[in-house]
Amino acid sequence: MSKELRRDPAETVSPTPGPGPGPAPVSAAIAPIRKAAILVVSLEQPLASKLLAELDRGAVEAVTLEIARLERIDPAEQRRVLNEFFDLGIRRLWFSFDDLDKLDARDLRAAYHDEDAPLWALALAGAARPIREAVLGALPGESAAALRAAMEGLGPFRLDDAESAQAELAEHLRRLHDRGLITLPEPAGREAILV
Repeated sequence: MSKELRRDPAETVSPTPGPGPGPAPVSAAIAPIRKAAILVVSLEQPLASKLLAELDRGAVEAVTLEIARLERIDPAEQRRVLNEFFDLGIRRLWFSFDDLDKLDARDLRAAYHDEDAPLWALALAGAARPIREAVLGALPGESAAALRAAMEGLGPFRLDDAESAQAELAEHLRRLHDRGLITLPEPAGREAILV
């Protein structure tokens, strides 16, 4: 049983008034279901199938219904959707533990949980001072004090263990970003690496 989706009037694309053909105006906000439909029809078939396989049945039905309702996709609208999609992927791909000091304090607080203090302590013990200061400065007083105590209580540790903890936390932050709970920083300066 499928529910009919209601379309927001702001997302409707209407022809340009006046003589002759012209591009349809694109609204500033594109509904998420429309974005998903545009993305799926814009990707090569194997990649689109893989993307749909990651969604639950209800989401696949909603996207499929929206695809059926698509009559014409404005190239500017398609470009915006694809740019947003690739930007999210690039942020995720380029994010590393060393970027923690670029995260917003609110996002750091959302990512940290006191029960994970031993993992954070090990990761931060092997990190540069600006990263330690950014994390500790973002946390509420009690959490920061508990994390400092966990770091001081570590004793000697292997650098490999600290790097593993950093990789685990970076992946945790990527998953939070994927769920929309935090925003990863822009991959500034990384474009110079691309050839």
